[in-house]
Amino acid sequence: MTKRTVVRVASAKRELGEIWFACGRSPKVNKASHQIDRDLRDDAIQHSNPLAEGLRVIERPPLRAVFELNDADMLVRVLSLAVVRM
Repeated sequence: MTKRTVVRVASAKRELGEIWFACGRSPKVNKASHQIDRDLRDDAIQHSNPLAEGLRVIERPPLRAVFELNDADMLVRVLSLAVVRM
């Protein structure tokens, strides 16, 4: 299986930083972020659910990521990150 490249748009990078600081630099946030990247890289479809036309969502508490896939480029673009629960 070919792995996808996972990138975050600038606003998603900012959101992750804000979440990390708001959660007291929690290791749980770091772990969830890395798990999301790994799962999206390895099999984005299997590890996520449809959200809306062209958008999918993945949850690895305490994070939720909304992303889009570009199959032609094997690219996953993370569009936003939010806290779902701690």
